Parts: sequence; C-alpha cells; structure tokens
Amino acid sequence: MNPSRMPRLAMALPVLILAMLLGGCNVLPEREPVRLFTLSEPSLSASSDAVRDLTLRVDTPNAGAPLNGPRLLVMSPPGEFQVYAGARWRDDAPRLVRDHLIEAFRLDGRLAAVVDDASRARSDTTLASHLGAFYSRYRKGTPEVIMRLDVQLLDEANHEVLASRRFEVAAPSDDDSLEAVVEAFGRAADQLASELVDWTLRELPLQK
Repeated sequence: MNPSRMPRLAMALPVLILAMLLGGCNVLPEREPVRLFTLSEPSLSASSDAVRDLTLRVDTPNAGAPLNGPRLLVMSPPGEFQVYAGARWRDDAPRLVRDHLIEAFRLDGRLAAVVDDASRARSDTTLASHLGAFYSRYRKGTPEVIMRLDVQLLDEANHEVLASRRFEVAAPSDDDSLEAVVEAFGRAADQLASELVDWTLRELPLQK
C-alpha cells in the first residue's frame, strides 16, 4: 500500500463506522408503546349524616410481588401470574388502591379529613391493610377481577387495633378485551371501597 494514502484512510475510517452505525439504527425493531391505565373514579355519593370531627389516615397497602408493581395481572391455572402485554397501571397497584379509597372516603364526606401516609397532618385513626389479590382470572371462559384487602383500624393514641376485617369482591368483565377488564377492575375497587367506607364509619368512635 502507498504510505501516502495511510493518513487519508485513517481519516475516512471513523466516518465509515459512523455511517454504518446510523444505518443500522433503521433495522432495530421499534418498542411497543405502553398504554397507561387507572381506576375509574369512585361512584359514592355524599352522605347526609353529620360530619365527625375525626381525621383518618389511609396507609398504602402492603403487598408482595408481583402485586406490588404496576403490571396488569392475570392469574392462570395452576396459580401462575401472567401480565397483559403493553399495559401498565399509572402507579404501583397498592398506591392506586390507596388513592381510590381516600377519594371514596372524601366523597362520602362523613369524616372531617382523610389523609395519606405521606401527610404530616395529625390523625386520630389509621387504616392499615394488606393487598392480597388484585388480578383477573378466567371463569367459564370470561375474565373476572378479584380484589382482596385485609384491613385493620388502629387507634393512633394507644396503637390498639379497633377492628379488623377481610374484604373480597369479584367483578366479571363484559368481554376479554383489555378495556373491558380495566373497567372490571374499576367496578371491583368501587364495590370494595363502598363496603369499606360503611364498615369503617360503623367501627370508628362517634367522637374523639
């Protein structure tokens, strides 16, 4: 090789490599876009009962994997979790459930204040819970959503358990489309929130 051509070859080599890299970008597969979902707003209406001068703190439910993540889950026999491809909740499931419950209590309106576990406000009672089920499963060929929450009401003054209960609901989906399943999640959360709000108000003291 002519030595005089070496510098020109050395200068051209980086340009050639860059062109090859840029050209290769066009053949990489595009990532499937992720659809973000949330639960529908609670459908509770305001209660006509008097407002109690109590502040309730709603803690984020505890949950084990994979229930503690943002994936939309489906339970397949024999107890295997699978996910809906290309779909996510807008937040991790426990925080999604917490926010839904807080909104339900606020819509009901029988408590002076309802706060989450990030608030620095002083509270009288804490609602602690464990999220044991938040997934769909197929029943006779049709999806249904299962939601289970084990709840404890704790007195903030002495840290005693005032009451505890397990809530579990099932909401059938209209069909097997992703949109219908998400709507079923919303109905399940709505039913559970309605039962939980009424139970909580029965168990709480009438005044401080």
